[in-house]
Formats: sequence, structure tokens, C-alpha cells
Amino acid sequence: MMEPADLTQETAVLAQKEAQYSEDIRIGGVEGGATHSTLVILDGKGTRLTEVKGPHTNHWLLGMDETAARISAMIEKGKQDLGIPESVPLDCVGLSLSGCEEETTNHRLMETLVQKHPNSARDYVVSSDTLGSLRTGLESGGIVLIAGTGSNALLINPDGETHKCGGWGYIMGDEGGAYWIAHRACKYVFDDIDGLTEAPEPISYVWPAMRNYFNMSDRNSILPYFYANFDKSFIANFTKELATGCERDDPLCLKIFEEAACLLAKHIIALSKKAHNDLKLAHGGLKVICVGSVFESWKFMKNGFANEIHNRRVVDELSLLRLTTTSALGACYLAAEKINCPFIKPYDSNVEIFFHYNRDNFPETRTTELKNHTLVSDNVHVHGEST
Repeated sequence: MMEPADLTQETAVLAQKEAQYSEDIRIGGVEGGATHSTLVILDGKGTRLTEVKGPHTNHWLLGMDETAARISAMIEKGKQDLGIPESVPLDCVGLSLSGCEEETTNHRLMETLVQKHPNSARDYVVSSDTLGSLRTGLESGGIVLIAGTGSNALLINPDGETHKCGGWGYIMGDEGGAYWIAHRACKYVFDDIDGLTEAPEPISYVWPAMRNYFNMSDRNSILPYFYANFDKSFIANFTKELATGCERDDPLCLKIFEEAACLLAKHIIALSKKAHNDLKLAHGGLKVICVGSVFESWKFMKNGFANEIHNRRVVDELSLLRLTTTSALGACYLAAEKINCPFIKPYDSNVEIFFHYNRDNFPETRTTELKNHTLVSDNVHVHGEST
């Protein structure tokens, strides 16, 4: 039998070897949205080594080969930054990408990378951008709500069961996302000028803003942007002009952002019905990680969001959180789990609460019916909000 002193020494030696081995591991994670992507590389202890920015990586828009080439180029840039030889692949890379919601196409992307770029990584984990965002900030489950160019929501219960809402693209879905907001504004203008349907508020700001942004003299001039030379990201960026309109108290811009907020709240309401009680009864209620540029205009959305949640009477308490770091870290965490590389993940420091709703503390509100029959509150109470 080994003496205690010998056992202690052997344990120390094994720990030292394990630590050395962990430091030699290189794990990558890619956050891929509809406009840009980010790669982060960690060592086996979870220490961030480098970060690389790149173009968007949605295979539905690019095709598998180009998507794989862009991912590989980012990985090779990261390896160069760290002095890793081109012939030495990373141990595993997690890919949390926009458009990666189907197992079949996810497997095709992984096969394309392995076959055409064998030196980039030994193994991959491919998942949606929603999963990467959720795993960056929540360990035991919750909801992630994405409202960037498009929109998407995903629930993960503590037992690993998943449910999604939205994420069907700009034709079949993406309600509340930047493209939807921009398109909504343009449609209001077109229908109002045609006399087909009167806009809910005057188009006096939005119509000139459209002409300026799209460099158009009349409505026909905008059609190539939506058809012949369609560019979803360029159209979605018009939302920034609408946010400026909100800053100037333009009623139509404010109305559109309120509508977007109500639709995003409906994503949460739909998924909350399938959430386990463990998530609903946790401190702070149901946790929702919110990702995307649309949430930068939260101050114009919170009343519409809070009223929709309150009036539907499905959610008793919830907390909205924003990531304080890139969701590429969540992709790294998934890759680390794939190769059984455990390290402490700082979930709490990866997020911060910016909105808290509690039905018991929500006062009775007086509602006013607008001419388009949407109810808005005259006195919305929100608390626990940080700037």
C-alpha cells in the first residue's frame, strides 16, 4: 500500500501533468450573425488567448463552401496571432451560427470543413447562434431572444429539452428584427401614399428619411433594393434612421418600435408556456438573454414589451439580460464539453440584468386605444433597470 506522503506526491504530479495538458489545449468558438462573425480561442483552462473579427457566415446566403472557407480563414488568422503552425489544427471549434438550426445541414457544414480545411480543427460542434448566446450566460437553461437583422428565440430546459419560436427568415418570420422594422416603415409609407391603408401616424419623418437613406427620388427608385439587388443587411440598417426618429419623438417611428417590442414579447410568451417550473421559480424569474442591435433602442420598446407581457398573463416574473462579452464564448464552452475539457465558466460576469418584470409589482395601468387599435399604457412601471 502506498504511503500517504507518496500518494500526495503522486497526486501532485498527476495534477501538474493535467494542468500542463490543459494549457496546451486550444479551443475555438465562432459567433456568426447575418452581418459579421467573431472567433475566440481559449486554452484548456478557459483563458482567452485571442479574438478575430470576420464577415458573416450564414450558409443559406453563402453556400457551404464559402461559409467553410470564411470560418477556416478566421481560424487560420487566430492561429497566426498565437504562433500556431498552419499544419497544427485546433483541438475543437464550436460554431454558433445564424442559419444553423438543422442537424442535417449542420453535419454537412462540419463535413465540408473537415474535408476541405483539414488543418483548421480536429473536431467541431455546430449549433445555432441562439444556443451559443444562451450558453454564454446561463448554465442550467433559460431563453435567448435574438433581435438583430432578423429575430429568433430558443428555450432550453434544465433537462436539455429545447423549443424554438421564430427564426424563419425575412420572408416567413423575423418579426421584431431590424429588417422587419425597416420593411414595416417602408410599407407604411407605400400604403399611405397609395391610399390603400392610412399609416397609424404621419409619415412626415419616415418618408424623407427613406428618400435620403436609399438615395431615391420616388418610390420606384427603392424597388431594386428589395428585388434586383436585394441586400437584407443594407435594408435592415435603415432601422438606425428610424431609431433617430424615435429620439426626435416621431410618432410613427415610436409606433413601429412599439410594435416590434410586442412581437418580441410574444416570442417569450410562447416559449414560457413550455418552460419548466425550475426556470420560472428561480430568483429573478424566467431568465431571457437578449442579443442584437435592436435592443440598443430598448428605451423606445420597454413600455410595449412590458404591456404585452402583463396583458397576456402568462409570465409572472422575468429578467432580461444582456451579454457583456461575445457569444463566441458560449461556442467555446460547447466545444470544450465536446472534448471533455472542464474549466470554470464565469457565467455571472458574462451577463447583466437590464430589465425586470414582476406581476405583483406591476400597477394597474390605464390604457388608451389608438386609431390602429393597439393598446398602450399611460403608466408603465419597470424596475431593476440599468443604463
